[in-house]
Parts: sequence; structure tokens; C-alpha cells
Amino acid sequence: MAIPPLPAAAPAPPCPTGPASGGARFEARLAAHTRPPEPPRPAAQLAQALRSLEGSQARLDRVLQAARSGRTFTAGELLALQADAYRFTQTFDVASKLVEHGVQSVKQAVNTQT
Repeated sequence: MAIPPLPAAAPAPPCPTGPASGGARFEARLAAHTRPPEPPRPAAQLAQALRSLEGSQARLDRVLQAARSGRTFTAGELLALQADAYRFTQTFDVASKLVEHGVQSVKQAVNTQT
């Protein structure tokens, strides 16, 4: 069985790219989306990491205060508390190592310049 050929399609009309059609705006928006995002500054990243650590510490402090006041926790809540405490200690450990490495780098740079 032979498949009949499709009828020829009419050519598409040309697309205007002038200001009246919005083509220039589209090109500007497209260019804005294709630019790589500006990398975050190291100081901003450090500030965000410290805020995150402070938030985690405050959350753990609230849970411990609730436990001291007599609140009982379910097994799921205790597992979540354990996971939060583990995540906090790991983050704090990495942050302290980064600070230590930074201090050592500054010391080395100061000693090299003298």
C-alpha cells in the first residue's frame, strides 16, 4: 500500500522584527536570559552561611528548651532532631575548617611580604 504525498504547504509570511512588532523587545529579553548569572560574592556567601548556622542553632535551642520544659517527642520528631543536629555539626565543622584555612593563608601571605 502506497502512502499518498502530502500537499505542498503555503510559505509562511515573513516575520517583521521592527519595534512595532515587539521583535526588538523579544531579542532584548532573550539576551537577558542567555547571559550567565553573576557569580555571588564570597562575602555574601559567607554571610549567608553564617545566617544559616545561626538559624540552625536557634532551631536546636528551641527544641532543647521544649524538651527541658517537659515536652515529649515522637520517634519521627527525634529522628528529625538527630538529622538536624548532625547537619548542624557537619556544617559547623566545614565552616571552622574554612576559617582556619583562611587564617593560615593570611598568615602565610603576611609572612611572605615581610
